[in-house]
Amino acid sequence: MYTVHKAEIILTVPSIEETAAWYERVLGWNGYCDASDAEGHCTFGSIMLGDMDSVMLENQPFTGFNLSRSQEPSSLYNNDHNHFTALINVDDVDAVYARVTKSGVVPESTPVDQPWGRIFSMRDCNGFTLTFFADVKDFTVGEIQQL
Repeated sequence: MYTVHKAEIILTVPSIEETAAWYERVLGWNGYCDASDAEGHCTFGSIMLGDMDSVMLENQPFTGFNLSRSQEPSSLYNNDHNHFTALINVDDVDAVYARVTKSGVVPESTPVDQPWGRIFSMRDCNGFTLTFFADVKDFTVGEIQQL
């Protein structure tokens, strides 16, 4: 047996700068560039709710995604990411939805109540599905199997 201390997701995108700007504008997250190439283009970075100092200095959990720049030319980048969905647990789904729609982004769905919580989905600027949800109650394994 072993222990997993954390798992992080790396999204491969054509432009880290453009992706970070989209998350900043639409969701209010912060974008960071950790490594750049000789031309000054970011090759690895992150987007997160909160700031890097709180993660690095105060040992707060990282809440976001790492970003890696695609090696393919952006004209060949395939943004059909139907196989990927990030589930993002928030305290107020309606507040996130309001912020997203105010930015001009049209989500794939409006917030709806499901037995497991309130939920809505949208696509980010690269085609990745982001599903925001707020827990309604804690379920036992048996209750989940009966849904």
